[in-house]
Amino acid sequence: MTVVDVVKVLDKLGVFIIRERGDEMLAHCPGHETRTGQKDVNPSWYINQRTGAHMCFSCGFKGNLFSLVGEVQGFYISEDIDYSAVSKWIAQIENITPQELAARLKEAPQYVAPKQELPMDDSRLALFTEPPAWALESRGLTAEACRKYEVLWAKEDTWILPIRNPHDHTLWGWQEKHSKQRLFRNRPLGVTKSRTLFGAHEVTPEQSILVESPLDAVRIASAGVVGGVAAFGAQVSESQLKLLRYSDVVIVALDNPKVDPAGKKGCEAFLQGAKKLGITAKFFNYASTGLKDVGDMANEQILWGIENAIDMIYGEKAYL
Repeated sequence: MTVVDVVKVLDKLGVFIIRERGDEMLAHCPGHETRTGQKDVNPSWYINQRTGAHMCFSCGFKGNLFSLVGEVQGFYISEDIDYSAVSKWIAQIENITPQELAARLKEAPQYVAPKQELPMDDSRLALFTEPPAWALESRGLTAEACRKYEVLWAKEDTWILPIRNPHDHTLWGWQEKHSKQRLFRNRPLGVTKSRTLFGAHEVTPEQSILVESPLDAVRIASAGVVGGVAAFGAQVSESQLKLLRYSDVVIVALDNPKVDPAGKKGCEAFLQGAKKLGITAKFFNYASTGLKDVGDMANEQILWGIENAIDMIYGEKAYL
């Protein structure tokens, strides 16, 4: 008898098996959209029906059956997977008690025993290096700006973007962004980016400039402008809005709403949130450039867009 019926668990998770080859089963990757922003249309995610070990050869999503259930079901304690909740969920599927499941795992630890994350602190960042010159040039970034935002580099051609507590600057984790592919990973799984801002320490009393991507915040600093912060996406949470209240004015430079639907939706939501919380905001002026975000712009265009930002009193006309 296997420790856990992997097929039964996948069925409960809503994962449809496309093909079986021995113990290996192929399906659409359940973690693909979270990591890449796109649904998995060319499946290359395999899971072993005996052990529960899984791997997506496209986006890199991998782990054991417990981490899979935790991520898909959203079982977290702070930034870590809540393995107790996962065990209870799986025990219900198996129609046994959590104690009986624990006994099975103890007898066969090579199967799907939970893997605990290492404690999160700044020592974890010692594995990484400063970004190489070619990578900085490709994004229009300066080494000084990267050091200010603590941007690092992994040997797999990947940017390392720290995620920190906005109040005491302790490390919660980091986001990995591949330099050539649309590939994102969060470390640890479930780190709550919506409770902070990338570059929160750069929020100034006078002005903050809000973008979606962390590297766009670094791009703004590379153009000689202070106050750049990123929301890790187009949707700005209420916690992030409250952090921005420290600035007299927030320049909203989410992806160009004239060409990007997500950027437009984000601007709409920000406008409503700003009104609710009494935030004074202006919207970055993309004019007729047709460019998607500040990362595609020259320094002069970034400075012009900030200086000519349009006041929120004009409503949606301020960004459309």
